[in-house]
Amino acid sequence: MNQNNGSKLKKIFEGYFKRNLGTIIALFILMFVVGLSTPRFFTSANFANLFKSNAVNAIISCGMLMAILMGQIDISVGSTVGLTGVLAAFLITNIGMPVWAAIICCLLTGALIGALNGFTISYLKIPAFVATLATMSIGRGLTKIISGGVSIRIRNDFYSSIGLTSYGDFSIIIIYAAIALAITWLLLNKTKFGYNLYAIGGNPIAAEYSGIDVKKYNMIPYIIIGLFCSFGGIIWSSRLGSAAATLGEGFEMDAISAVVIGGTSMSGGVGTVGGTIIGILVIGVITNGLNLMGINAFWQDVFKGVIILLAVIVDILRKRKSFK
Repeated sequence: MNQNNGSKLKKIFEGYFKRNLGTIIALFILMFVVGLSTPRFFTSANFANLFKSNAVNAIISCGMLMAILMGQIDISVGSTVGLTGVLAAFLITNIGMPVWAAIICCLLTGALIGALNGFTISYLKIPAFVATLATMSIGRGLTKIISGGVSIRIRNDFYSSIGLTSYGDFSIIIIYAAIALAITWLLLNKTKFGYNLYAIGGNPIAAEYSGIDVKKYNMIPYIIIGLFCSFGGIIWSSRLGSAAATLGEGFEMDAISAVVIGGTSMSGGVGTVGGTIIGILVIGVITNGLNLMGINAFWQDVFKGVIILLAVIVDILRKRKSFK
C-alpha cells in the first residue's frame, strides 16, 4: 500500500515538473541573477519576507485562475481588495462594529461584487473585461468615498493579529495562502465543479450541449473570486494597521501575471494551480529583487507588462503549433 502511494506521489511530482519545466528553469535563472546582483536575496529573512509579501497575491491569483480558465478575466480584484480593506477599517474604527461582524460584512461585500460580475457576464452577456472594468471603477470610487481620501487607522489588537501573527519568521498569512491554494486545487481537480470549469473554458458550446449549466458555472467562480479578494483586503489592512484609498492598486496586474506566467491559457481550458504557484514566485522574485537593488518601483509595472505579453505570445505560438 505504501509502495503504491509512493509510486503515485512520484508520478504526480514527475508530471508536475515535466509540465512546468520551462517556468521552473526560468524561476531559478531569475533567482540566480538577482542573487548575484544583491547578496541579501539569499537570506532566510528575505525569503520569509518574499513569501509573506506575496501571500495575498497567491490568494487573489486562485480566483483569477478560475476566471481565466473559463476564458474570462476579472480586472476588479484590486478594487475589491481596496474596498473591503477600507470598509473593515471604517466599520471597526469609525462605527465601532465588533471585528467578527466587520469581517462578515466585508466577506459579504466581496461575494456581492463577485455575484454582480458573474450575473452581468453570464446572464446579460456583457464581456468580462467591460463588466469588471465597470465594477473596478465603482469599487475604487466607493473606496475613496468611504475613506474620505485619507488613511483610516485601525487600533484593534485582535484585528491586527489576523495579519501580523508570526511563528518566528513564518507569518500566518502564508498559511492562509496555502489553504486558499489547497482549496482551489481540490475544487479544480477533485470536484465536478472543476471538471465543468475546464470543459467550459475548452469549448463553451460543446459544454452546453453536454448538459452543463454554463451560465451558472460562469457565475460561481466570480463569487469565489469576490470572497478571496475580500479576505485579501482584510489580511492586507490588518497587516498594515490602516487602510487608504490606494489599497489594492495594481493587484490585478500581479494576479494576471502570476496566472499567465504559470502556463494558463488566456483563451481558457488550460491551466493548473501548480503552474500558478510558480508564476506567483516569479512575480515575487522580480518585485523583491528590484526592491533590493533599489530600482525605481515604476519599472516593476514595465517588467510585469512585458512578461504578460511574452507569456501570451508563447501561448499563441504553442496553440498554432498544436493545430499544424
